Amino acid sequence: MADVTPAHAGQLSADGRWRWDGTAWQPVTTGWTLPTWASPKLRFNATGAAAASALLIGLVADQSIRTGVFGLAASVVLLIGAAVLVRVGRLERLESRVLAGTAALFACWFTVRASPWLLWPDLVAALGLLGLAASLGVRGSIFDLGAAELGARAIQASVQVAAGFGFVARPLHKARGRMASAVPFARGVLIAVPIAALLAGLLASADPVFASFFNLNIDLGRLLLDVLLIAFGSLCAAGLLRLAASEPVDRVDGPAWRLGGTEALVVLAILDAVFAAFAIAQVLAATGAAADTLRSAGVIYADYARSGFFQLLWVSGITLAVLFLFSRISRLSRRRNALAFMVLAESAIALTLMVDVVAFRRLSLYEEAYGFTMLRLYSHVFAVWVAVVFLLLAVDFLGLWSRRRWFVGATIASALIVLLGLNFINPEALVVAFNTNHAQIAHKIDGEYLTQLSSDATPALLASRASLDQALRSQVDHAGCSGQRTYSAPPAAFNWSDAQAAAARRTGC
Repeated sequence: MADVTPAHAGQLSADGRWRWDGTAWQPVTTGWTLPTWASPKLRFNATGAAAASALLIGLVADQSIRTGVFGLAASVVLLIGAAVLVRVGRLERLESRVLAGTAALFACWFTVRASPWLLWPDLVAALGLLGLAASLGVRGSIFDLGAAELGARAIQASVQVAAGFGFVARPLHKARGRMASAVPFARGVLIAVPIAALLAGLLASADPVFASFFNLNIDLGRLLLDVLLIAFGSLCAAGLLRLAASEPVDRVDGPAWRLGGTEALVVLAILDAVFAAFAIAQVLAATGAAADTLRSAGVIYADYARSGFFQLLWVSGITLAVLFLFSRISRLSRRRNALAFMVLAESAIALTLMVDVVAFRRLSLYEEAYGFTMLRLYSHVFAVWVAVVFLLLAVDFLGLWSRRRWFVGATIASALIVLLGLNFINPEALVVAFNTNHAQIAHKIDGEYLTQLSSDATPALLASRASLDQALRSQVDHAGCSGQRTYSAPPAAFNWSDAQAAAARRTGC
């Protein structure tokens, strides 16, 4: 290839015969070919280590799932999975190894926290990070990942996971030639088994002590369940390894079809008009100019200010999706259209941030009246996170780092940072602290809701009694002391939060 300095991955050469893939110039093929994300080709075949690793993960997964709870075994499953993915899956890039390590970090919280508000998001994060690590093991980056490419990689992951059994079974198929020497031994066993069974039956009928050797207490139902769970865990691990071994995915661009620039500008203009009208409504309500309207609707201002927050959060989320979608599917070839789109989009972002602030404030007023719940706390967190994502989108529209497709990766990274922060601060203990502060002012507390919190909240509940009125302590006692005071879970189900909750009840109840 001639000396040409490429501007970005995917750039065509002047003669249209070469495309820069980020590291080298690749020939442009003519005609339709199967995209790499849909290709069954592999960059290496499985070895015996892959089959053994998949079986090991299946055995530990069986122990984890049978406990029915998140605990030590659940953490160990994903820790082993991350290590196997790096070693056996041959992840070549530092970024993919960091993603696998981050998945292991989220897996550790299965043993530390007990709140379902954390554990299920942690599971989704850990599995998603392992999938990204496997998919980006050779080529690509989370900060050069467009929406179309993310979808293509998700399809590739689904196909590869479904074909995982054939991948790890191949070494066993190849090894059958080396097992020819064991065939005579196997035939001998088959001949001896019925003879030995007949003799053992006769001897057992003659001697009860000998017969006791064969009183095996086997639960066939449980044995079958173990086999199914081991197979499930092993197949998932095998699919992940096959994904890591698959042909690297090239850059995937969005569909060739594009919406006209005029249509996109009309949509954004109408969106801005709706938000501007909402802003005017907020000004009228705050200044008292809309008092007659509220009275005719049978709503006092206090109720008005404390309502509608969930709808406003939905508006923020939908607007984010619309702005992102139209920025990717609109044809803005003319400079004037591109400038108009940017102005309208930035205006929509500014107005949506105003909606987000209103939602945050209304939710705060509602909590001042009725206290905190996990849903309300997470709504606060969502409002802050959406505001951060809108700011990232605003920067993206301004053209910062335009050679990379960083917005999707930055959004994923911000969500992971928020989730990791929630794991550290223990949101259920935070809800207890907020409700305790609220109870000191309102002289009431929702004891029934506090009983629904997990072990993460128990130590904070029992510690909060000292700051409450005597009339409220009985409700907190009921919520904090209703669980077990001894902790004797099997090792596979061990959870640090449950152990701490039991210890707090022993000393505080």
